[in-house]
Amino acid sequence: MKLSKKEILEVAKQFDLGKMLNYKLIEGGLANYNYILKTNKGKFIIRIVGDTTRYKVEHLKLQFRVLYFLNESGFPYSVPYPLKTRDSKNILKFGNKKVWVYRMLRGNNRKKANLIQMKQMAKALAIYHKYIKNIKEKPTKDISIQRVLRGFRKMKNIKEKTEEDRLALQYRDYFKDLFKKIKIDVPENRLFIHSDFDPSNVMFYNGKLDGIIDFDETNYAPRVVDVAVSIRDLACANGRVDVKKAKIFLREYEKVSKLSKKEKKAIIPIILFCNIDFFLWAYVSMKKMPQDRKKYMKEMIVLTKNMLKKSVKF
Repeated sequence: MKLSKKEILEVAKQFDLGKMLNYKLIEGGLANYNYILKTNKGKFIIRIVGDTTRYKVEHLKLQFRVLYFLNESGFPYSVPYPLKTRDSKNILKFGNKKVWVYRMLRGNNRKKANLIQMKQMAKALAIYHKYIKNIKEKPTKDISIQRVLRGFRKMKNIKEKTEEDRLALQYRDYFKDLFKKIKIDVPENRLFIHSDFDPSNVMFYNGKLDGIIDFDETNYAPRVVDVAVSIRDLACANGRVDVKKAKIFLREYEKVSKLSKKEKKAIIPIILFCNIDFFLWAYVSMKKMPQDRKKYMKEMIVLTKNMLKKSVKF
């Protein structure tokens, strides 16, 4: 799902972005397509919504409200600020394509974070949680649980045609049984979490964490889910959890906001749940980069097995 030059010119016109100088498609990303547009008024990101179902569009509006709140509340990190068209709309449509635009944040993201960057991320996540808990927004259902249940339903009747099909058939019941066994009891500190706080979604400028991007998976859930997801992405390598790194992340987070014993106890079950979620998503819903589906499925299988073999505590 891409945009033509004619469509990009129309985006520049409708959002009053100025005269186009050049544009290019940004590589990477698992769901959405993004373009950098450079005009005489600066640089902008044009983001094509990967999922255009009614539910996803409504969820996008929630994401916008979260971003507006952060921008207006004195949040110390830059976030994408959704611009409006000449007729005050956030979303522009081109047939079945829906796009929105924000001014490009300064700095660069990373595939991996070093220790200094990881500490900055832990601090930024804790600060984000302190701010977002004050948003006046009605709580929503936990979309991750519904996504997992929907994923299992879609995997009922698999015909083995590809390597991905074979893996899905082999591990469908394994993950389903694990899903039934996982107990996550964290009623406190529910808020609108980021859900994907990894190095690819933060911007570093002059050595410091300066901005946070990609709020697509914003979800009303316990804040420790964000912590667990970050630990999985920052402190897991070669299918194993680096406990030392994970504890460093937790220590930096707790310099800003303390976690309860119940929250810490929930981190490993939440990571296991997220592994299941990602395995199902890679097989059922990953459309943009299908060549990587098998890789992600295998990564979740290996990490989950290793975590279950060795008891990890924080």
